[in-house]
Amino acid sequence: MGFFLFLVSLLLIIEGVLLILTPKKVVKLAHQMLDKPKDARLLGLVPLIIGIMLLFAASSSAVSWLIWLLGLAGIAKAVYLFLTPVAKVKTSRWFSMSDQSYRISGIIILVLGVIVFISRI
Repeated sequence: MGFFLFLVSLLLIIEGVLLILTPKKVVKLAHQMLDKPKDARLLGLVPLIIGIMLLFAASSSAVSWLIWLLGLAGIAKAVYLFLTPVAKVKTSRWFSMSDQSYRISGIIILVLGVIVFISRI
C-alpha cells in the first residue's frame, strides 16, 4: 500500500502545481470532463475507488489519521457526484472562484501531497 500512497502523493503534488501555475486551464479541463461522458455521474467512481484504497492504505502511513480523512473526503466527493445533477455541479462555487483562490487551494493540495509523500512508512 506504500506504493499506492506514493502514487496518490504524486497526483496531489501535480494537481497542486497545476492549480498554482495554470488555474484557468484546470477549471476548463474540469468543465470538459463534465461535458464528455453520457452520464457524468460515473466520474464519481474515481474518487470512490481512491477513497476506499486510501482507507486501506492508512495503516502504512505515519499520519494514518490524515490518510483516513483524505479517504473519507474522497468517498464524500463520490457520493456528491453520484447524487447531484451535472448542471448543479457545474454551477458550484468551485467553478466561479478567483484565480487567487485557486492558487491558495493549489498550495494546500501541494502541501497535502508532500505530507503524504513524506509520511509513507
